[in-house]
Order: sequence, then structure tokens, then C-alpha cells
Amino acid sequence: MNKNALALTFLLQMSQVFYCIEDPDKIDVVDMTKPTTWRDLAIYYGAVEKHWKMCINCGVPDLGTGIHLEHTGSTGSMHPAVIPSEYLLSRLSIVDVSTLTTLNPSVVLTLDVALQWAALKHDPKEPTLLLFKFGWTEDNNNQINVGACVCKVPGLSYELAEWIAANLSHVVGVATDTPTFESEQTREFASRTVSNVLGRSGIYMIENVHFRRKMPEQGCMALAMPLKLLNAPYVPTRLTAFCPSTKSDLHVVMALKKEVPTQTRLPNSRVYDVNLDEILS
Repeated sequence: MNKNALALTFLLQMSQVFYCIEDPDKIDVVDMTKPTTWRDLAIYYGAVEKHWKMCINCGVPDLGTGIHLEHTGSTGSMHPAVIPSEYLLSRLSIVDVSTLTTLNPSVVLTLDVALQWAALKHDPKEPTLLLFKFGWTEDNNNQINVGACVCKVPGLSYELAEWIAANLSHVVGVATDTPTFESEQTREFASRTVSNVLGRSGIYMIENVHFRRKMPEQGCMALAMPLKLLNAPYVPTRLTAFCPSTKSDLHVVMALKKEVPTQTRLPNSRVYDVNLDEILS
């Protein structure tokens, strides 16, 4: 076993007191991933390899939950394979703006409106994944015409993306339940996009997140598990949340603990009884 192997320790945090969780029922494990198929992956990556013209700014809902950095059409864009592993384990902060999309299905979340949420107004104290909940469902995918590259999808304003990149230094990633972060304000641009301003600041983006149930806006941890695929700007990923099972002020904490295993003797083995000096002499 690798001497640098890491083990996950689950804790609940309340004020400055840490409680080690031995009862798994106290933590809910929530899979927030939308699946994809090998056929859809083959079509997408085949088009990328052949340099076909693709509709990118409307997202790719058929690919399921995916992760990327800069705009997938940008020249020389960074790939998810470069994201440090420690950035994939983070505090989860949910920003529920679904009431806005009820009034306007293609709403652009502007900076002045977004600052009403404390999660966006103040820099978090630890590495955090901001998850925007627009209330997008599978039925909404019929609002996307990939062939004509026309869509009605809610998203972020460019100014809000700039704010996150410049002021929220502990935000390592952002996520959304929609197929794309691009809004009507940024969708038609090649460089002035949400993806570029966030990606160039080292903030990764996860799209097509699946809300299977109601979740607390604070108190959860998130673990992103992207496919380690080289030279690919957009790759499938799993997103798992770990939340307190009951409503409380407790926060789930996942700590990485380095373990140095001791070498154990194999049962009924004489490998340690052999004296090589005697044999060689």
C-alpha cells in the first residue's frame, strides 16, 4: 500500500468542537449526478476531434454532469485534468434562485441581485463550491435547439462572474443545474463569457447537476470526481454531497488523514523465516 494513502474522516462541526461520526445514519450521501451514455460521449468527442462546428454556449445536456474550465471552444484552454485533487473536495454552498426563474425562465442573474445572498457577498473561510439552483429539469431541455444553437437557459451575468473571480478567493468551483452558465448576455460572445473569466481564474465549472431532493443551503461538503481524461476540455464527472441527516447547526466536515500502514506478516508464510545469508554462503 502507498505510504501516502489518504483516508477520509467524516466529522460534524459545531462552533470549534469536532465530533467524529461513527453512526453513518447521521450523514446523508446524495448523488447529484446526471448520467450519460457511451453513444453520446462518442458523438461529442468525435465532433471535437474532427473540429466540427458545435453549439457550445447552449450547453451539452446529453453529456450529463460535466466539468470544464475555460470556454470549451477557446484556443489553448485549460483542461480539467490539471485541477488539483484537493480542490475537488470542498464546502458546498447552495444559492437557490429558482424563484427568479419562475418569473423569467431565461433570467440573467446580475451582480446586484446576487449580492442579496450572503454566500456571494462574503468570501468563504474555506475552499467552497458554489452551486446555483435555477430549478432546471429534464423537461426544460426542449428549450434548447442545438442544431440552430438557440436556447432559453438562465445563467450568470459577466459582471457577476467577474465579482466571483476577483473577490471570492476561496471559491474553487461553481456548479449549476442548467446545461450552461452562459446567459443571454454572454452567449453570443467568443471571449467575453462566464466560462472564460472563471476558468482563467482557476475556478472550475460543473454543469447539469441533478437535485434529487431538497438540500440545506449550508452545512454540506461536496466531492467532485471527474474522469481523468487528458487533452479534453469537457469531461463527465460525478458530484456527491455529504449533508447532515437532520436539520441542525451542525456542518459535515471531511478531513484527509494521511495513514502510514505497518507491514504485516502474511499468514502461514515463511518469507520472513528465510535467511538469505545462509543460502548465499
